[in-house]
Amino acid sequence: MRIVLVVRSQALRIASAVVRAKDFADRVAVLNLELDEETSELATQAGAEIIDLDGSTSAPSIANALVNSVLELERTVIISLDSDWKLSDMAKTVGLSQQGHDVFIAFKHRTKNRRVDDDSNDPIESDTYVYENADIQFANCSQAGLVAIAGQKQSDSPADLPAKIDVRVVELELPEGPPRRESLASASRFAQFFYWMLESKHPLILFGVPGIAFFWVGFEMANELINFQGPHDSVSLGVALAAFAATLVGVFSLTTSLILYVLGKQVNRMPNRALAKE
Repeated sequence: MRIVLVVRSQALRIASAVVRAKDFADRVAVLNLELDEETSELATQAGAEIIDLDGSTSAPSIANALVNSVLELERTVIISLDSDWKLSDMAKTVGLSQQGHDVFIAFKHRTKNRRVDDDSNDPIESDTYVYENADIQFANCSQAGLVAIAGQKQSDSPADLPAKIDVRVVELELPEGPPRRESLASASRFAQFFYWMLESKHPLILFGVPGIAFFWVGFEMANELINFQGPHDSVSLGVALAAFAATLVGVFSLTTSLILYVLGKQVNRMPNRALAKE
């Protein structure tokens, strides 16, 4: 299997995408659409082959750029590395290539395509879009399928492929938006607060910094109390209790920040593990 990442101005993501792709494929290539030297350099350092493409970015043009480097019996997975595709989708995208179709194409939702003239939500058909006015999110092809697409024109559609080529075409759903607060309306206040803490990207700052401050205040109060030479009365007892309370709150806050940070990391990895099992 070969994974090809089609990129345009993705220097910030390309290295992590190549490393992720190498977990699934023997060969990883980057199709550089804008001949960006920084992207090429980072991808090369990460272990990817570089293929430059200047001109049309339709499916036949991309297939022509790839067909000369395809190995015998090799399956090529092509992924458009843009804001609509996440690295967490890698396992599912690669898994679809196991279905064995000569050509599998996943078009973006019609509202994200360059041509929007259909407000219905009916399933897409293989002849609904032609290559020149439809955006492909990802695709996978056998060697025969890649050669067949390379022989087509931009004005053709997947339905125009030879009958001997096994073709499947799907349209992706719109990506889900951010979680709505209404989904937690029936939960307790504590559950809402705990959910917010898990969703926070910086628990070490939200809880760690106050924890350090409380711990430092408690430590200083205890230190002053120890160095106090006068008689220990009810006031000094109150200071001791306050110092103990501040130190305890500080330790609790620091521990909470570390626990939430670790839990947040585990929660983010759960979707990836589920996709890998699929």
